Amino acid sequence: MAQEPEYYKPQPLPPRDGARGGGYQQNGYQQRGFQQNPGASQWGQPRQGPPVVNVVGGKSALLSYVLWFLLGWLGVHKFYLQQPFQGIFYLLLAAIGSLTTPIIIGWFILALWGLLMIIDLFIIPLRVAQLNARLTRRVNGY
Repeated sequence: MAQEPEYYKPQPLPPRDGARGGGYQQNGYQQRGFQQNPGASQWGQPRQGPPVVNVVGGKSALLSYVLWFLLGWLGVHKFYLQQPFQGIFYLLLAAIGSLTTPIIIGWFILALWGLLMIIDLFIIPLRVAQLNARLTRRVNGY
């Protein structure tokens, strides 16, 4: 197996405001500020400054739309987007609306449910972006 390039090695994050500044021991070597390979060339080396973190495991807008289309009447897409109370609300609206359609009032409940489903078409990308941004902040420690 080939040896990993230098730039694959993990680099320490810079200290945040209020954290220990200056030089301190971390993993057995002295760290002063945040520098990655100060004498390295531009090509094939990590960029200077805070590292870019790709978050794996974020929410998917495509999966949210698939859940909305196939199981939206159960509110499954809301559970996926970490909104369990709204998911339960959608489930109750669909159930009560379906059961009360013979006495006409169910049609109004189903109309409200349908309006909320249409609104979700536009809200899903915003919610996915919000959840992924929260996850990225948590991973980066901010």
